Amino acid sequence: MVLEERKKGLEEEYFQKKEKELIEKMRVKLDAERRQRESQQVKEFHWMRCPKCGEPMEERDLAPIKVDICTRCGGIYFDKGELDLLLQTKQRGRFVDRLSRLFK
Repeated sequence: MVLEERKKGLEEEYFQKKEKELIEKMRVKLDAERRQRESQQVKEFHWMRCPKCGEPMEERDLAPIKVDICTRCGGIYFDKGELDLLLQTKQRGRFVDRLSRLFK
């Protein structure tokens, strides 16, 4: 009788441990999915918004690069590497001419 109770107790302990592990795996997965959803929501909320005034921006092709221009305050923003690309190109003068035409 004592041996059967002991076996039953060990069996319950085993299944409790497995259930706890399963719950922890599910929690980790759900937390990762929640963080991913939150990150996506933040990205969608801020995507192509002016960092200064929050209004929508539009992308304009000013060869050799594209710039993001705020539709409200007129701020001009470069994506990573675009300014370096502009400084390395021989078309800097043409770019400045095109840029100045935007504000006329």
